[in-house]
Amino acid sequence: MPDDKSVFLKSIRLFEKIPAEQLESLSQFLKEEKHSDGAVVFEEGQPGNCLYIISTGNIVIAKKLRSDEDASNGVDRKELAVLGPGDCFGEMSLLEADQPRSADALARGETVLARLDRDELNTWLAGHPQLAIAFFAELVSTLSGRLRISSNELTLLFDLSSLLLEPFSSVRDLFDKFMRRRMRYLEGDWCSGAYHYNEFNDEMDLVDVEGDFNAVKDSIKIPPPGSKDHWIDDNTYQVLFPGPKRCMGYIVFHRKEPLDAEEKNETARTLTTTARLLTSALVQLNFRLENEMRERLSASRQMGEL
Repeated sequence: MPDDKSVFLKSIRLFEKIPAEQLESLSQFLKEEKHSDGAVVFEEGQPGNCLYIISTGNIVIAKKLRSDEDASNGVDRKELAVLGPGDCFGEMSLLEADQPRSADALARGETVLARLDRDELNTWLAGHPQLAIAFFAELVSTLSGRLRISSNELTLLFDLSSLLLEPFSSVRDLFDKFMRRRMRYLEGDWCSGAYHYNEFNDEMDLVDVEGDFNAVKDSIKIPPPGSKDHWIDDNTYQVLFPGPKRCMGYIVFHRKEPLDAEEKNETARTLTTTARLLTSALVQLNFRLENEMRERLSASRQMGEL
């Protein structure tokens, strides 16, 4: 955490409207916590009594999974969000005293947090009552923004899940219908290009384009697919479709305006989640198309033997 805690607080959206002199006194209540990769900051069900601010590193917000199928597959948590420097979490504990945490918070990489306890925040607000309304208004705005994002994501997942139950005649047909629907939920001026592995020429073919992707793709230094999804730059995200033998393809999403750190974390999570739906559909479609080709070849051989 920076030595000047008041400057650090001023850089956080939740506190940016509070005058610097008041932040100076509030900053004295901040406590630094360091967590190693994978460490649990708090668990679902634990009573909450503080707000956390990320100084360095990342925090994964996740829900425990309790079904027998999840346990047998070695999956015990569902990732809900990945937060980065400048993000806050645990805000509900400032509104509801000692209510249980609704999810787990785990460190991803070496992480440094600033902790603000509810009792000390209340002490500070008691000394600056004129700031209380502005502070809690900003807190509610932050929470409502997250709720809106969650609601939009649930709608998106339902929409795409319904779409992927439909039969598709080809890989291009699948990408075309999926991408047109996926792009509706992105805020801002986005375009995208979907690539699929062609085993006949051992290359990634561009099979679907949305928006002005053809106009910008040559200016984007698109790398060969690696081992994980990543930001190519502040405007461009590459999400992969891992396959049993090789990468089956990828999509490049590009927004005209660059994204800040918070937007990148949220966007990466939602793009990756929905791409996993497409990966499943792509595996099933490839399997069906290969079976149909084998059946046609077998029928052709039988006809030739007659």
